[in-house]
Amino acid sequence: MDISDLRIKLSKSIEFLKSELNQIRTGRISPQLISDVSVEAYNGTVMTLKEVGSITVMDLHNLAVTPWDKGVMDAIINGIRNSNLGLGAVKEADRVRVTVPALTEERRVQFTKEVSEKVEESKNSMRNIRQDAMKDIDKLFSDKLIGEDEKFKQKEEVEKIVREFVGQADTLGEEKKKEIMTI
Repeated sequence: MDISDLRIKLSKSIEFLKSELNQIRTGRISPQLISDVSVEAYNGTVMTLKEVGSITVMDLHNLAVTPWDKGVMDAIINGIRNSNLGLGAVKEADRVRVTVPALTEERRVQFTKEVSEKVEESKNSMRNIRQDAMKDIDKLFSDKLIGEDEKFKQKEEVEKIVREFVGQADTLGEEKKKEIMTI
């Protein structure tokens, strides 16, 4: 059982969780809110907004997407409208203005539930990684490559590492919920 491999897999779980949480709105707007929105540009090729243009914050309730190719502006507008983020998109000269409505209390509560779901999905992923690691250790033991003491020592180490990463996921979730509920 390779501990560094386990850490890498768990780190990828945490990174994925961070990217998922970045897409959930808080009281402040940021380019990350829409950076991964899918846009069907160039004969059906699906790309993310960050790949077709630059995203900047205009003011408290508006983002601007300035495409590198003005021919994809309609695709950007459609991608934003179809993203289920509840955002408005309007073409303005050489950019698309994205209107981000203020969050209602009801919407904030809904977003905190979404955060909880994302954190739970991440923790389930980590549990699956732990299960695989435990199976690997059991296989090493059954193949007589390690002794019983080593088996228990490795299993303890795996549990300790997984607990550490699950704790990180919980912390990320709590921080995001706090950010969402802060007006």
